[in-house]
Amino acid sequence: MKSLTASKIRVLKIKTSITLLVGIILLVLFVTLIFSLVSINRLQNNLKVQVHTNTVIFELKDNLTFLLDAETGARGFVITSDTSYLHPYYLALPKIAVNTNQLRELTQDNPIQQKNQDTLEKLIRQKLARLATGILLKKQADEKAKPVIHSSHEGNSIMEKIRVLNNSMQAEEVALDEKRTSNTKQSVENTQTLFIVEGLFSILTTVFLAFMIFRELARRKQTEKELANSSERFLKIFAENPIAMSLSEIGTSKIRYANERYYKYFGYSEEEVIGHTSHELKLTSPEEDARLAPILLGYLSERRSIAELQKLSKEETAQLLTGLKKAMGDKGLDVLYTRKNGETFNALLSYDLIELDGKKYAVTSYMDISEQKEAENKIIAYSTELERKNKEIEQFAYVASHDLQEPLRSITNFSTLLTEKLELYPDNETREYVGYLNGGAKRMSSIIFDLLEYSRIGNTASKVPIDTDKLLKEILIDMSAGIKESGTEIHVQKLPVVQGYTYLKSVFQNLISNAIKFKDKERQPVVTISAKDNGKEFQFSVQDNGIGIEEIYYERIFLIFQRLHTRAEYEGTGIGLAHCKKIIELHGGKIWVESDIGKGSTFYFTLPKT
Repeated sequence: MKSLTASKIRVLKIKTSITLLVGIILLVLFVTLIFSLVSINRLQNNLKVQVHTNTVIFELKDNLTFLLDAETGARGFVITSDTSYLHPYYLALPKIAVNTNQLRELTQDNPIQQKNQDTLEKLIRQKLARLATGILLKKQADEKAKPVIHSSHEGNSIMEKIRVLNNSMQAEEVALDEKRTSNTKQSVENTQTLFIVEGLFSILTTVFLAFMIFRELARRKQTEKELANSSERFLKIFAENPIAMSLSEIGTSKIRYANERYYKYFGYSEEEVIGHTSHELKLTSPEEDARLAPILLGYLSERRSIAELQKLSKEETAQLLTGLKKAMGDKGLDVLYTRKNGETFNALLSYDLIELDGKKYAVTSYMDISEQKEAENKIIAYSTELERKNKEIEQFAYVASHDLQEPLRSITNFSTLLTEKLELYPDNETREYVGYLNGGAKRMSSIIFDLLEYSRIGNTASKVPIDTDKLLKEILIDMSAGIKESGTEIHVQKLPVVQGYTYLKSVFQNLISNAIKFKDKERQPVVTISAKDNGKEFQFSVQDNGIGIEEIYYERIFLIFQRLHTRAEYEGTGIGLAHCKKIIELHGGKIWVESDIGKGSTFYFTLPKT
């Protein structure tokens, strides 16, 4: 299945690569098309401008020609008085007017030429006016016309200015033509380069795509061969698997393959299993089906019934099973199965989806957990019995403590009365015995109270946030009298907020009381309380400079009623540290001590953060 998934991923990557390459080719072709259109448009514009420039040059040359024609005709008429000479003159006049207008229009895009055109038109008007004056005087038989036309330096000067200006304008247009010709040539070269690059890119891309396709065809052929071998290996592993397994066809749920362990588990033959569904074989009872239905629907978050889901198409069923597999993850489903002979056993059901020879199957595994289930039931029964016994012990401790307290109170009361009556009694030994009786009753009452408190530890329903810094301040206020009386110096560092039970207060009280109680008589008692963060837990410490504890007693002191000193030396019931140990272990932590004789002891305990 992993090989199949890897093959699908590889095919998807190749498809993505080909799609990306085709997209790049299309993009390049589109950019090339746009650039080509821009280049062609620029080329057309350059060609138009070149034609326009040449047209201006031709018009300027025509301008000189028409003026010369007019001048020649007018001069011939003045000299010969032959009116036939006026024919070219009259033909040239309208041409000069049209030519002048065309030049004006053609040079509109060039401010310099427009300015030259203004000067040219002014000179042309002056020239034509002199020619017209000469013709008119000649027609009037005025001998003055001849010198006006033939020998006037002014007329020649005007014509020379026209010629120079015309040539200058032609030179301007020639320079523009050369520049525009160069631009046109560059546009052509750029377009050719682009087409060559595009062609080479298209060839290389086509070759690369062909290479990818041929390589993929070869890979698919190899993959098909590997899948065939993989199918054979899978079926071999499937058949020899020590866990019962079956292959069911998606859509029909019919079992197509099953291994030997499956037939051994359920007691059916191959002929009875293949081609049938688990429902037809009645591997689960109607009661078990009813129990499993809401569990499966809960995994799928489905509102439709199991019967409705069984009518779905193959594709919908595959999607449903994929969703169920994702929701279940690696967790199996505890199912009570029924063998052919009617026996029942518990199995952990798990499944996966595979594709084999082009078809989709559900691979179902059945792991017999009957022994684990039996052990689990025994543990549950033991836990239930233990809980019942604990409740009985708790009830017994409560009743016993109350029943014992009553006669102890009677003993205490009567011993007190007896003490009062014996105050003047001369027998000191009798009064001492009564004192022992009274002290023993009080100690017995204290022990019973401590036992009752010890038995109650663990009854709290849940942990709550406890600010140990604030808690310790409250404890020190409660113990202020004893602290002051003993002269103890208390140092408290910043303490954290923890998740704990209300019993936690007793731990601090007992440890601080012990630190004060077992002080060294030669020096002032000093107690330091601190905590540090160890990542997953907080580690607290209560350090003193008292008498210390020998290493051999490190474990013993946490046992109930275990004392290292006589009551005459140090008071107490011997249950305080046992009390602390039970509370800390209830939190999931641990408590221990480190000590040096004559230097002091440090009690450590840990509290998990959760």
